[in-house]
Amino acid sequence: MINTIVVGTDGSSHGQNAVTWTAELARQLGARVVLVHVATPLAPPIVGAGGYVMYVPQDVVDQTSADLQERVITEFCEPLRAAGVAWESRVQQGSAPIVLADVATGVGAQLIVVGTRGQHAFGELLHGSTSHGLTLQTELPVVVVPHGAHVTQRSTLGAKAQG
Repeated sequence: MINTIVVGTDGSSHGQNAVTWTAELARQLGARVVLVHVATPLAPPIVGAGGYVMYVPQDVVDQTSADLQERVITEFCEPLRAAGVAWESRVQQGSAPIVLADVATGVGAQLIVVGTRGQHAFGELLHGSTSHGLTLQTELPVVVVPHGAHVTQRSTLGAKAQG
């Protein structure tokens, strides 16, 4: 039985479609959802031309992180709130397939859901897709939700036939 679902989103329309799809599935199953956003780390200090070091002050890093966390909770998780399912969110840095697989293992998930493609199509050419990477990182089922897909409602006729 599916009790916990991990869904990954980058905030793109494809990622958010996966969140909406997961919210409806979780509502039907009575499952909880762990939404994961894998953030790109801020670049480390780099020595530029003339020996100057480009530096990002810690308060800027902290504010950027807080703003992202707020956006994840208020915007990315909205479909979960609207569906009335139990959920939590996590913002982590790293490689999306590795982070999603690690979180799924850590929370005891039975399913991982992602969208068909994210914001970084060029990055997919260089590094491969998140969905393909997940199949190499986990033995859990991975659902790749096509843009515009919807979970079909359980029919009352099907429910009566099962009961």
